[in-house]
Amino acid sequence: MQSRTINFYSLIRLIGILIGTATAAFGVIAFVLPSGIMIGSCTGIARIVNHYMGIPISYTVFMGNGLLFLFGAFMLGKKFAASTLIGTFSYPLFMNLYEQLPFLQHLTENPFLAMVYGGILTGVGMGIVIRMGASTGGTDIVAIVLNKKAGLPLALPMYLLDFTILLSQVIFAESADQILLGILLTLLYSIIADKVSVAGSSAIQLFIISQKTEAIRQRFSDLVIGATIFYGETSYTAAPQDTILCVTTSRDLHHVQQEVLQIDPQAFITVSQIKEVKGRGYSFDIGAAKELRRSKAARI
Repeated sequence: MQSRTINFYSLIRLIGILIGTATAAFGVIAFVLPSGIMIGSCTGIARIVNHYMGIPISYTVFMGNGLLFLFGAFMLGKKFAASTLIGTFSYPLFMNLYEQLPFLQHLTENPFLAMVYGGILTGVGMGIVIRMGASTGGTDIVAIVLNKKAGLPLALPMYLLDFTILLSQVIFAESADQILLGILLTLLYSIIADKVSVAGSSAIQLFIISQKTEAIRQRFSDLVIGATIFYGETSYTAAPQDTILCVTTSRDLHHVQQEVLQIDPQAFITVSQIKEVKGRGYSFDIGAAKELRRSKAARI
């Protein structure tokens, strides 16, 4: 049974990586490159090589990704290689496939529209790949190696490399608009990739300080609202003061707040958004917990 579960998860992960790389490659080939917008990573390097030597962009991306993959595997080992293998090589393969479809080069003549669509599709594709625990390879591998071996934050070398590659394309840029749109493109797909990679996993965290902790705890228990009690004391008077930590969804936030305020209108509540939640009581058996909550609510 466990083996079947693992195989099913591996299949879903493989499909997710292929969908992600196909989406990102489509955004680049159909919108970014035809409009002449500057772009970073291996695709930017491939664009420079294509300009001076005429080699198809997908070929250079494939070779560049392959060399960087071997570099990453040598520096970081087999586990890293396994997690980046599919994304590293499927991305340029999809690029090559789209290059064989000439009509994709003329979907829009508006550079700004091309930047928006290219950024969205590339960001969504990259986000899906990251969500599957993989990578599209490219110069990101250099950043990962520097992070692991030299302790540099991932963002710093990634942005420095992309910025350097963008500047290298300035020489043959037809207008300043292509450079400015390239900067916006990089920002857009980075933001979208970050959002997509944690989409559906984010949650709302509440810290509740109240003099009626026991009553709130009992009400949460009746409604199957998960919470944790921290035992502490106030800073000013050093009096005992319990704090309730509750993690819930955006949809249930108002409901949880109202339940607390009905018990203690003077309760002190802080609300913050967290990017990802996993673990027993939240991501495990969540469907069963919700069903139990609905059945209990129906009896109240």
